Amino acid sequence: MREIKYRGLVIEPLVSGEKWISSDEEYHEVYINRAEKTAYINGHEVVYESVSEYTGLKDKNGVEIYEGDIISFDLYGNGEIERGTIIFNKASFVAKTDYSPALDGTHHGRSLTYQLGSLIRNDKNVEVICNIYENPDLLEEAK
Repeated sequence: MREIKYRGLVIEPLVSGEKWISSDEEYHEVYINRAEKTAYINGHEVVYESVSEYTGLKDKNGVEIYEGDIISFDLYGNGEIERGTIIFNKASFVAKTDYSPALDGTHHGRSLTYQLGSLIRNDKNVEVICNIYENPDLLEEAK
């Protein structure tokens, strides 16, 4: 069974200087008010839209992967790096790309999704590079 926890971008910086806070099994307090669009994790107010769930998986560097993370991966093992955003889709976490590169290098202009667990199990060099909350334009650059 995977560990259930959430993270959020804090509105007021923490004493430690961290911008993100996550819940954990020891102190798991998450409060979300959808009507008022407010959220708190462990008593700290966080940006409502940034509350994201832990996938239960880690990248090649041991970094926890959450919804909203932007990852890079080498799908074909040929050194061509793709980027995808982690979303929850049809009961699983997937990496959604903004375009589909063909083997001949052309782009088809459609998005594809790849099972996150399969990318990690098949050693596709998955790496968290940032997230959509702090770097929303990064995927635009990749198009």
